[in-house]
Amino acid sequence: MLILLDRRRGREVGHLDWRVRLFAAGAVLALVGMYFRARWIIWIAIGVLLAGFFLRFLPEDGGDGGDGGEEDEDASPKRE
Repeated sequence: MLILLDRRRGREVGHLDWRVRLFAAGAVLALVGMYFRARWIIWIAIGVLLAGFFLRFLPEDGGDGGDGGEEDEDASPKRE
């Protein structure tokens, strides 16, 4: 099976910081749920992990004062 992925350099990953935070929170919740054998905590962990997954499909903000908007301007090379 062939999976075609866009691996171009310089491509920003949208909402990466929130995706990492949600993954970490979901992983911790899952471990706590497994330790205490509490299925409801495991289901919450699954919900948190799915929320992080679905952030992939949200459109990126235009950099209008949001998180990371200033970094994009400084990171791009300027031509004079």
